[in-house]
Amino acid sequence: MTKTRRKDPTPATPHEDALTRFAALVATAGIDSDVRVLQDGGASEQDLNEQLTRELRLAQDRWGLGLLHLRHSARLTGDAGQQDIALDTDGMQVALLSEGARSVAGTYAAMQALGADGLSEWGVLEDGPRVTLKPGLGQIRVLVEDARDFETRWSNDRAGVWSRTWRKGDTLGVEVHRPASPVTALADAAWDVITGIKDRTFQRELMERSNSVGMLGALLGARHSGAVNALERLPEAHFAVSSAVVRQSGEDARSLERWKAMLREGTDTLDELQKSGTRRLAAVLSSGLR
Repeated sequence: MTKTRRKDPTPATPHEDALTRFAALVATAGIDSDVRVLQDGGASEQDLNEQLTRELRLAQDRWGLGLLHLRHSARLTGDAGQQDIALDTDGMQVALLSEGARSVAGTYAAMQALGADGLSEWGVLEDGPRVTLKPGLGQIRVLVEDARDFETRWSNDRAGVWSRTWRKGDTLGVEVHRPASPVTALADAAWDVITGIKDRTFQRELMERSNSVGMLGALLGARHSGAVNALERLPEAHFAVSSAVVRQSGEDARSLERWKAMLREGTDTLDELQKSGTRRLAAVLSSGLR
């Protein structure tokens, strides 16, 4: 595992407990955390840790950081009075949630290997060559229907959208990826907020200001003096959806038609996650930076 160098921690809001902070973190991936419900229902710590891990792994699928080759898990730590959540990679603790989303994002960023177009150079599988797909369906048909473990390189399916396919054991996987940094996602949301302002004079002022400081800068500048710091503490400032992963096991994992459907499903899911993420961020920028 890559040794990480963390950014200075930005502590989470003091009154938030560990499960609230975790729910806010995975919400950036469009996940409604069920851990609180399980805890309220009397679930054991083991059950809670298993659910934390499931949700973190789904978030990793959706953040698109290119870290699918690593084994991610999450667990409760500390005592009842000062409970925290440890984030582990390949069995080693790499971050504590109480250190803040900025620190967690910095930890994961140090593990990345991004190449051209913001695509991960890490493979999903631990080893083995990656295949460059040729035009047409002949090559992918052979891989899906007959090959053992394999992995393709990224292919450009349409403008700005990439995908890759792999098989590990009995499971076929497809990742659909559209690079989207938190900064870009926030700027898109700021545009939606500004264009939705009914006061046209104020809207024009923000539009003019955006020419020099960008949409997000213009909007934050119009808020109270602490808006920038308030945004910095939010997970939305550090995490955004850029991928959707679809997996299939069993007989259908050898079907070319199912592979085609997985690509469509991944693309549709990614589109919806990014659109809903923009709406959620717009709501945060409109009223959530107190």
